[in-house]
Amino acid sequence: MSANRTPQKPKYKGNFPGQVDQSSAVKPGSGLGNGTLTYNWKWTGYDWVKIGDKQYNALKEIQNKLKKGTAEEIDATVESTSLRFPADIASGGDSSYVLFSFYNYKPPFQDKVGASSGLTVNKKNGTKVVLKNNEYVNQDLNAYNRGGVLTEEFEKAAGLNQVMLYMPDDIQDAYKADWEGKAFGSITAGILASAGREGVGYKLKSALQTAKKTAANLPVNAAAGIITNLAKGITGDQINASDVFGGISGVIKNPNVELLFQKMNLRTFDLTFKMSPYDSEETQNIQKICQTFKKAMLPSYDLGDRKVFGMDKNENVASQNKDPALNSSFIAVPSVCHVQFMHGGSRNTYVPKYKMCAITDVNVNYTPDGNYAVFQGGAPVATELKISFMETKLVFAEDIDMGEDTPLDLSVTAPSGQQYGPMASDARLKENITKVGNSPSGINIYEWNYIGNKQRYRGVMAQEILERHPEAVALQPDGYMSVYYGKIDVNMERVK
Repeated sequence: MSANRTPQKPKYKGNFPGQVDQSSAVKPGSGLGNGTLTYNWKWTGYDWVKIGDKQYNALKEIQNKLKKGTAEEIDATVESTSLRFPADIASGGDSSYVLFSFYNYKPPFQDKVGASSGLTVNKKNGTKVVLKNNEYVNQDLNAYNRGGVLTEEFEKAAGLNQVMLYMPDDIQDAYKADWEGKAFGSITAGILASAGREGVGYKLKSALQTAKKTAANLPVNAAAGIITNLAKGITGDQINASDVFGGISGVIKNPNVELLFQKMNLRTFDLTFKMSPYDSEETQNIQKICQTFKKAMLPSYDLGDRKVFGMDKNENVASQNKDPALNSSFIAVPSVCHVQFMHGGSRNTYVPKYKMCAITDVNVNYTPDGNYAVFQGGAPVATELKISFMETKLVFAEDIDMGEDTPLDLSVTAPSGQQYGPMASDARLKENITKVGNSPSGINIYEWNYIGNKQRYRGVMAQEILERHPEAVALQPDGYMSVYYGKIDVNMERVK
């Protein structure tokens, strides 16, 4: 007979702080086969600790949400092979720099499931099948962003080293929306008003009746239409209904102009760097950096291992999915670039965050000071590099809400006194922690400073909130927890 056991902690190291797992064993005293005992475990970053069901379920739900619908977004890290200017630029401490990482372009509709297309395919057995599917491409924002944010799915672009450059003088974040004033004739305006009152576009009967009634009450509209057609047919003159009414009666048609939203434009931005080498190493780095951006923006003549509708360029045409003519018929789309403004070893959250970008323009000026000047050997004494980028995906309001494009500003509060979005509240990010009181509901309130930051703050510890209010805790991709202060009776604030 086997002895009773207690569940053992997982034998492996966790992938990130906050990761959860379970283990089971025979319940003590129950005897073999009379039941099992299950323990919940959480990885702290260095060890597994036992947690309660409530905390386990909350963390599990958060982690499932992070994985649902999209691959997890990551940030690029500084590589030892990075091309740097200046050569001694640091990637740690309090340093600031721009990190450029290059990846193969990911086609937006590659391997995506779409709605029923009605395509008919022939199966090997000779039967014909109509392709059907109930899913729609880019049905949610996660699916849309999948090819536009950096995930593990992106492949490093071969032959393009990562580039580190100093912070430029001009960093801007610009959004552009297209709105247009639309003019509606009285009939069209009546149709839209009727359809709007009905609330849905399916109920057009009322709108049609309104249009017929309005047209019948205004026969002058029909008369103006006849005149404009006659003028165009006989003389070729281009006149409109307002010209007719203005010329005959001194009136024009009511334009009923309304401002309507048309579309958002993809964000674009330029970065300019002036580089004057200190020694031969920096001279070579400057040349390599310029070449890297040129190569990244240009297409490749060689398709490599890319496939066109499942066919590649392999000269062996024994198989139907290989075609040697592809390489002469197509060119490969250029690489894309992940641009990160960095502070120390992580992304600077106080400056713009961009989705994956295409390089639209590279301009290298070898005479930025207005005259030709070179060192012995011919290297320019200064080189100006201007790079233009365009994001491959639109930015939506939900991106801002999720913190995709907004900094963590602890001083900004909502009108109600509560902070926008989740605030970084993980105890592992803090030091010099002192308890100063309790909220009306009994939540512990602390003062602290973030590690490496002298500014003091007042608020809560995410680890404690997770036990009492798991709905107010969010697990960030880096494994640290943040708190939605709007869901608890505590404000987070600076201590003056």
